[in-house]
Amino acid sequence: MLKQLVAQPLQGLLFDLDGTLIDSALDIAEGLDRALAELALPLAGEIKTRQWIGNGAKVLVARALADAYQCDEAAVDSNVLDNAYRCFLKHYGHVSAQFSVVYNGVLPALQHWHQQGIKMAVVTNKPEQFVAPLLERFGLADFFQCVVGGDTLSEKKPAPAPLLFACQQLGLAIEGCVMIGDSRNDVDAARAANMPIACVSYGYNHGEPIAATDPDLLVDSLEALL
Repeated sequence: MLKQLVAQPLQGLLFDLDGTLIDSALDIAEGLDRALAELALPLAGEIKTRQWIGNGAKVLVARALADAYQCDEAAVDSNVLDNAYRCFLKHYGHVSAQFSVVYNGVLPALQHWHQQGIKMAVVTNKPEQFVAPLLERFGLADFFQCVVGGDTLSEKKPAPAPLLFACQQLGLAIEGCVMIGDSRNDVDAARAANMPIACVSYGYNHGEPIAATDPDLLVDSLEALL
């Protein structure tokens, strides 16, 4: 199905992580709530956290602080944010694979593409330090020749730079690659990179239907892309 999106033979696939390959919301919520508890602030909980995921860990923390202080994100003091961000990184590091699970259909799809010789990369807004341990924990690391985290470059999705960098690292032309994600950030980044985008319906996307972003393909499972 993906081959219809590229003008030349499919050579590479770029994957978002949270909400696409792995359901990590419970662990992110746990790390966030532990940080908020240490700061004596109201806990966020899983439902709110799922709606805040997608723009990187620091934005997640900023949204949690804005919710706790009942203010706009822009009004959150930068020193308070920096401290809370460090606190979140500490606590999330302790629980990052505690409750996370690989979505159904991910493993057989990755195995299929790997057997076909398709090069694959993870392009996520999650801090890079947490990506490799998660992939190792769930036996996914060997499928990917490149990992681009939210702090690998000076820009993250929805900027196109992480996608372009991943293609460069894989040694592939953009024209032979497809981005696969679950959120508007993935769609916007792919559009900016002039790359086709396929989305899964089960991700986070800030509580909004991903269909509203008009991806090139929309499926309920990665297996449907085979």
